[in-house]
This record gives sequence, C-alpha cells and structure tokens, in this order.
Amino acid sequence: MERLKSWVADESVDTVIVAGVDLQGRLYGKRCAAGPFLRDMADGIHTCDCNFGWDVERMLIPGLEFTGWHTGYGDMVATPDWSTLRLYPWFAKTALVICDTRMQDGTFVPIAPRSMLRKQLDKAAAMGFTVKAASELEFFLFRETPESSRAKDYANLTTISGYIGDYCIFRSSMDESLIGEIRRQLTAAGVEVECSKSEWGHGQHEINLVYADALEMADRHILLKQGVRELAALNGLQATFMAKWHTDHSSNGAHIHMSLWKDGKSAFYDESKISKTMRHFLGGMMALARDFHLLYAPTINSYKRYGDLTFAPTTITWGGDNRTVAFRSCGHGTATRLENRVPGADVNAHAAYAAMIASGLYGIENEIEPLGPFVEANGYDLKDAPRLHRNLIEATDAFASSTVARQLLGDNVVDHYVTLARWEINEFMHSVTDWERRRYFEQI
Repeated sequence: MERLKSWVADESVDTVIVAGVDLQGRLYGKRCAAGPFLRDMADGIHTCDCNFGWDVERMLIPGLEFTGWHTGYGDMVATPDWSTLRLYPWFAKTALVICDTRMQDGTFVPIAPRSMLRKQLDKAAAMGFTVKAASELEFFLFRETPESSRAKDYANLTTISGYIGDYCIFRSSMDESLIGEIRRQLTAAGVEVECSKSEWGHGQHEINLVYADALEMADRHILLKQGVRELAALNGLQATFMAKWHTDHSSNGAHIHMSLWKDGKSAFYDESKISKTMRHFLGGMMALARDFHLLYAPTINSYKRYGDLTFAPTTITWGGDNRTVAFRSCGHGTATRLENRVPGADVNAHAAYAAMIASGLYGIENEIEPLGPFVEANGYDLKDAPRLHRNLIEATDAFASSTVARQLLGDNVVDHYVTLARWEINEFMHSVTDWERRRYFEQI
C-alpha cells in the first residue's frame, strides 16, 4: 500500500483497477479514483456475488447454492493482495491490484479460483513444498475489431496473416509492432516475458512467461490474456484465446510447466534425473486427469481442440522431449519440471493450477506411479492408453462423480463448477448452429 501512496503523492497514478478473478478466469471489479480508494476502500471493495453466479456472457445461472435470487444477490468483498500491486502501463496513470474474494466476515470464498489455488498451496507448504510454474499461451490475431467481428457474426474473419508461420522470423517481424509492444508493456507491468514466436495457424502467436511462484504465475497468466486482448483492441485489431476458433484452423493451447521445491532446492531433480517426488506428482496428475479434465477444458469449445496428430493430446501419456504426449518431463538440473499439455488457452489458470497441485500432491501422498510407458516415439500410436474425455458432458459427469475431487477440492467447489458446466451444456443443446444449417437445411 505504501508504494501506491507514493505513486499517488507524485501524481504518477490517479486510477486503481481493483480486480478479482471470476469463474471464467477473467478480471472483474472496479476502477477506483486513487485518493478515495486509499482513504476509504483499501481494505476491499464490495462487489455483487453474481460475479460467481453467471456464465461467460453474464447470464444468471439458476440452481447455485452460493448465490441466486434465493440469497438476494448480496455482496462479497474483493480484498487487495498488495503483493500484486503493479502499474498498468498501457493506460495512463493507472495501477492494478489483484484481490482475493472474501465473504463479509473475512473468510475466503471457497469457490473463488484464487481461493482454490491458495488452499492447494497451503497444503503443499504443510508438506514442505513451494510450487513454481510458468504458462505458455497461444492466441490468434485478426484484422477485426470487437464490433466488426460481432457484426459478421464471427464468420469470414480476416486473420492478421494468411499462411502458416510457425517459428518464422519474417512473419513475427511483420507483427512485431503489436507483439513487441505487448512484450514491453507486460514486462513494465511485472509480467516477465521469456519469448514470443509466430505459431502454426494463420495469424497465430505464442508468448511464454518466465517462471514464478504458482500464485503469482496464475495472476500473470490472466494479465497476459487481458493485456493481449486490450492492446490488440487499442491497436485496431482483435485477439482470441478460444481453444478452437475455426474448424479449418489450428487450436490454441495453454501449456503449463510446474515444479516443486523444498528448502530452496528442486524436489523434482536428483541423481536419477527424475526424483521419486516428481514421479509420484506426475502419477497423481495422470491418475486424476480424467477427474479434473473439466478444470483443464471448461467449455464446449475446449474439446474441439483435441485430435490425433494435432499436437494436442487425446490420451493420458507421458514422455520426455516429446510433443505428442499429454505430460512432458522437461529441462535439466534445477530446471527439471513437468509440462501439462492438456489445457487450452481458454482455461481458468487458477483452477487449472489448483487441479494440478491437488492431483500431484495426492500422487505423492499415495505413491502413485506414472501411467503406462515412457513414450519415446509417437504418443498417438498408443491405442491402449486411457483417453481424455471427448466432450464437456463426459468431463462434467466425471468431475461430479469423483470422490477424490470432492475430497481434495470440497463438495461446494465441485457442485458449483458442475452446475456452471451443465448450464453451458444446456445452452449449447438448445442453440441451432451453422453446422446444422449447412448439413440439414437443404438436404432433409
């Protein structure tokens, strides 16, 4: 808070974005005038609990225990985590502080994504571990604006490039006026970027973040998405992190790297290169991948990303330097880590991190070994490997019926996210799609 006071005193900041993390992994909250915020609201701002009671389009969802007409849609409190305070440099004289979501009595709201992650980090700490992580995020850029794409009903959109540009320096050079600005602005906001590259799809890019403690990295993951979308819009373009924006184009992944540390040393590396702790953490993630798939792939569209020979996994496999598996053992020495390739770029970072840590610690507690062989070649050729869920219905049912998920996350968390997912399924089921019109309109 003292840092914010100094910024206000020297007139470098006059606006504070006070933001929590919603169920879809987006920032919600208010822009506050800095002076009144410091004077009257530094302990937290009140926001309607409908922020945890609606879908991605902010349509209210019935049947939730936490909030609804039966509760009167009361307030919850976004309380600043002052360690997250940073300048928000692409808006003049603006700072941002990320908040935990609490009840009015000060207790954490258990269904809040940040609360979910904190719970698992507390458990890791009780076992003597700290957790470090890093996200890699892919996205598409369009020569569109939010208004033009909406007017086109999101059809016939023009990507920023019209050819495959994976690793192509010329292609990334052509987009550097925006991508370079994104890197610099994120770095100025305390979101350290490791590198960027043009990706496979037309107009697709990837940005990788430098590793940090898991809670900070989950926050940075969200700020990366927020920054890309805002900076694209401010430059007359549009970005999407949809897992699969078009049938004929590649998909957007969110590869999450994670490692455990103990007494300042990597708990994932020893003389055998892969420690017992790492093997069991991996074993837990693999064993519970189907139980927690909903938290890695939370939308109808998420499951359109998975396909054989697409670099997106379809089965629960593991290997080393191998992009055909779901879980990779990466790095050397103290950089040894696990990479989860199951999530798409539409993932809620805090929920996914919580699922990875919960399942990994479960694996350590129960000494679970990795499933199946270490894959040296094409992971898609392992036809007997357990398959990931094919759609949101399967994933939701698995999460709802998982006694382990309920044990690790809590019944209230599971029930809330299941209700959210089933609402999404029902919304999709009664909507007529372009695919149906093309297939049936004339032929039936």
